[in-house]
Amino acid sequence: MQARYETSLTDSIDASGAFNPDPIKSNIRVRRAELRADMSLNDHWSGVIRIQFPELKGTYPGRAIELAYFNYKHSDELEVRGGVFKAPFEWDEMSSHAELPMIDHGPTDRLFQTGYYNSYQPGLMATGTFMKSTTTPLTYYAAVITGGERGGNFDNTYGKNPVGRIEYTPVKGLRLAINGEIAPISKNVTGHAYEGDIVLKEKLTDLMNIWIETEYVSGTNIVTYKADTSDSKELGNFKMDGYYALGLLRFELNKPWCKTLEVGGRYEFTDPNSTISDNAYTTITGNVGFVILPDNDARLQLNLVQTNFQKEMPGTASKNNLAFVAQFQIKM
Repeated sequence: MQARYETSLTDSIDASGAFNPDPIKSNIRVRRAELRADMSLNDHWSGVIRIQFPELKGTYPGRAIELAYFNYKHSDELEVRGGVFKAPFEWDEMSSHAELPMIDHGPTDRLFQTGYYNSYQPGLMATGTFMKSTTTPLTYYAAVITGGERGGNFDNTYGKNPVGRIEYTPVKGLRLAINGEIAPISKNVTGHAYEGDIVLKEKLTDLMNIWIETEYVSGTNIVTYKADTSDSKELGNFKMDGYYALGLLRFELNKPWCKTLEVGGRYEFTDPNSTISDNAYTTITGNVGFVILPDNDARLQLNLVQTNFQKEMPGTASKNNLAFVAQFQIKM
């Protein structure tokens, strides 16, 4: 369970980030509560069911089942997964929200998540790790997903989306990865997206670790392409992209009130359409976190989030703004 206190520190912007001339500046809510069951039938067969409240956001309200899949493990090099699972595209989205260094996935992730690419999707996937027992493992993911809207029971796109991902660890603590996805839009039009990311987790001293992540992702903006009614529209004019970099220092205090202290920040650039001038924005997040129980079983995170637009638009949410969010997490 994750509970939040949120407050806007900017005039005319409410706690949800929306424009309001007389805003409600603060809010308390349960960000998410989940019930999860991990089932192991034998050495080969297993499964997961996860129910989330509040329900998934999207066109189909009331959908609460977030994960529901079977897993067949033939060997370390080959596992097969089927059902509804997190698509293996874009590291920010693949990262568990219970382990994020900041309180949220970034705005670029949300842009792609609502654009028919990633997030929780019905499909079939093969994955495996070569050289798993060494310090240089190589992991692959190959999936076919519906590519429809998140939370939908039926595919509302033209075709299925093939997704591929490769992760490689050249040295201990450093992981490199690349992604690719094909997204059919109509009979004669096919979009695509690609991504690359780097993760470094290194022990600096016995009591201090560093955590660094960076990612770049680019792809066809399917939502704006489908919304454009022009007969002469060209796919190349509907491109979105973004990148982020974050750094986190983790101090092992091992005190009764705090096992680990986290201090860090994240910078992100998001461009919903790179062919249009002045529609991009940046997000800077500062974080102080307190891991109260091991494995993030109890964790408090304090985040300041500054959003800056290349072109502010008076009377809308496209206004430079600052927000403070405190989130408490507990796992049982």
